[in-house]
Amino acid sequence: MKIRKTDDRPMVIHTKKKPKLHLHTGKKPVVRKKAGNTSVTVKRKKPHSGIRERLTESGKSVKVRNQRLKTMAAAGIRTEAGQVEGGEEIKESLDLAATVAAPAVGVTFGAGKLYRRKKAENKEKERKAGIKKQQGQKDTGRVETSDRSGKDAGNKKRGQNGKKRKGSKDSSGKKRRKGSVNGAVKGHMIDTFLEAFRTERQEQKDLITSTKSAAKAAALLLAKQAAVVLAPVLLIVFFVIAIAGIIVVAILAVIYNSPLAIFFPLPDTGYDNPRTVLSEYYRDFNSGITALEEQGYTVTYQNSEDGVPVSNFNDTLMVYMVKYGTGQAAYVMDDEGKKHLKEVFDEMNYYDSASSKTEIPAGKSLGEVVTTGYCNCSLCCGKWAGGHTASGTVPRADHTLAVDAHSPKVPMGTKIVMNGKTYKVEDTGNFARYGTDFDIYFDNHAAAQAWGKRKVEAFLAEGDENTVEVTVSGTLVHNLTYKDYLALNKLTEEQKDWLESMMDDDMQENFAAGIGGQAVADLAMTKIGCRYSQDKRYQEGYYDCSSLVQRLYKEAGITLPATAAAQGKYCYDNAMIINKKQLKPGDLIFYSYEENGEFRNISHVAIYVGDGKMVHAANPSRGVVLDPLRTNSVVFYARPY
Repeated sequence: MKIRKTDDRPMVIHTKKKPKLHLHTGKKPVVRKKAGNTSVTVKRKKPHSGIRERLTESGKSVKVRNQRLKTMAAAGIRTEAGQVEGGEEIKESLDLAATVAAPAVGVTFGAGKLYRRKKAENKEKERKAGIKKQQGQKDTGRVETSDRSGKDAGNKKRGQNGKKRKGSKDSSGKKRRKGSVNGAVKGHMIDTFLEAFRTERQEQKDLITSTKSAAKAAALLLAKQAAVVLAPVLLIVFFVIAIAGIIVVAILAVIYNSPLAIFFPLPDTGYDNPRTVLSEYYRDFNSGITALEEQGYTVTYQNSEDGVPVSNFNDTLMVYMVKYGTGQAAYVMDDEGKKHLKEVFDEMNYYDSASSKTEIPAGKSLGEVVTTGYCNCSLCCGKWAGGHTASGTVPRADHTLAVDAHSPKVPMGTKIVMNGKTYKVEDTGNFARYGTDFDIYFDNHAAAQAWGKRKVEAFLAEGDENTVEVTVSGTLVHNLTYKDYLALNKLTEEQKDWLESMMDDDMQENFAAGIGGQAVADLAMTKIGCRYSQDKRYQEGYYDCSSLVQRLYKEAGITLPATAAAQGKYCYDNAMIINKKQLKPGDLIFYSYEENGEFRNISHVAIYVGDGKMVHAANPSRGVVLDPLRTNSVVFYARPY
């Protein structure tokens, strides 16, 4: 703001000089003695009487003049403000400042006035108390004087009997009278000092009390003003919080009545959790498949990965939520909820007990290979006739495959897809010199001779680079994935969008729990270097493959069976099978290296620890070691919690 002066007129303020005070010292007090030594009077002349009254009047005059000076100064400022540009704003600022300061000034003035009134009342009480005290001292003096007069008369009478005795009595009487006068003066001085001390203490207390009262009044006034200012703000904040709460409740209500409810902690409905109910359905289904395997049926899965059956647990659960979780709470497992979940389960999990053709994913093509046939007779196997294979397993038709012992086409344990079947390399021979790549096992010599020598295209079973049609004899398990279910066209377009979104890798990553498994993986890393022993498997520092898994999971609060095959069966029966791409630290990998007659011929187990590595008790020479993840001879992957 630019200020321009219109007229420079100096302001002259006349003040009165302070009055000079001339003080005169008082004269010494005059002590008069009455005849007969009957009383003593001490007179003190008040020095400069009337000075206090003149000072009070002078103070009033100064206060009046100071107030006039303030008024004149304010008027001068307002006059000057009116002569410059922006003067109106200055006036308004002065008025606003005076209005804001008025409550505090009023409180301070009231406190001072209260203090002065209290002080005047106390002085009046002290004056009256002093008068009463002096009156009491005069009465006491008269009594003492009368007593002393009687004693002096008796002394005079007794003094007439002897001159020497009279002189002695007069001397002692003078000493007593002198001591009485000095004691009275000292007592009066002490009383005066104590009274002044008490008065000063009382004034201090009154000052503190009045100050506290003024502070409380000012604080109360400030609180009221703050309440007036902050009340609208607090109301706005409360309103915003209430609106936010309503929005959150509305969002949760929408979520828990949609398919997304399965990704959130489910409320207590008084019924079982959908995952628990679905696990029971899988347990019954897998028990039936196990019974077929025990009866000698060959079980093949429609969907497998690297020769390992694909778990469709999450696929089944998500399809159910999409079909029955829109606009209603599908997680409530009452009779109707269980019925709908069982319908979806039966659509996505079933098996056929007959030979059939199906397409399965396969890995890299080996091109055309030369194959021959053999059986377990002496003509084909010589001195090894009727025995086990080179890997220690019992040979089976449409399953066992042999490679040359000196120049193998693929390593032992490799799974090969050819001629519409899936084989596993379990045996060796000496036939590379005849140009044979694979020797196929048959149940009898006639079937082996009928096969002769043929060229067929072979594929590695592990991988998904190719899709191969195979003929399945025995039992084919249809474990449909969500993509297979989409192909059935049983969902609306909106439901299809929901399902694809919920089966996204990121969503499934959040859905899978891995906290307990991470603790097991961390414990497994601490066991690297421990020794291998089946006899001492429960002693500290000694492990075999299954005791390592059992003991570490026990520390995490999960109880598992004692052997690898039993642990695998437990996971299989309780629908804990997972896919390779779902592996998390702490998950288990079950292997089959031999035909041992146990569940799925499981003979080894390892713990996945992340980053493509696993910890396992390998053998007596290596002990507990950290190795890269091995995918050959895998039966399945599992998460036992």
